[in-house]
Amino acid sequence: MNKNKLQKILAIDPGTRYMGIAFFEGRELIYYGVKTIRKMAHAQDTLREGRKIIARLIQDFKPTTLVVEKTFFSNNRNSALLNVFADEIKVIGKRKGLKVIAYAANTVRKGVCGNGAASKDEIAKVIVSYYPELRPYLTSDRKWKEKFYRNMFDAVALGKHFYSIS
Repeated sequence: MNKNKLQKILAIDPGTRYMGIAFFEGRELIYYGVKTIRKMAHAQDTLREGRKIIARLIQDFKPTTLVVEKTFFSNNRNSALLNVFADEIKVIGKRKGLKVIAYAANTVRKGVCGNGAASKDEIAKVIVSYYPELRPYLTSDRKWKEKFYRNMFDAVALGKHFYSIS
């Protein structure tokens, strides 16, 4: 348990448009948010922009461990790009000397909510019970804001799950 207090965890819910981010020192949630990747004309430009964001996060937070949500495979352009980007996030972490761990979304949902099929809304509500400071992001007058912040809740859930099993 003492080692958890010293660990610095950067948890990332990958996305080619919106990336959920959570940073923990020990079990304490230090930073949370959503990083936006500008829409680019070419997939390679989108990946380059995403890599810059990841490198900057690692440089700024200096984590010891990178926890990333595994992506699922689907036969469409967007999911193919997401899979490539998620793999690149892991490669960047390894190159920087970080311990890199990837969890499937249903594993995190089961660990955090007790139900591998929990919805993003259910995850958000459970996460707020652990981190009440996130309550303002739970509901909004705009549906797009709620959807936007679900990425952040997924990243926080990744970090929470990491600590629950380590």
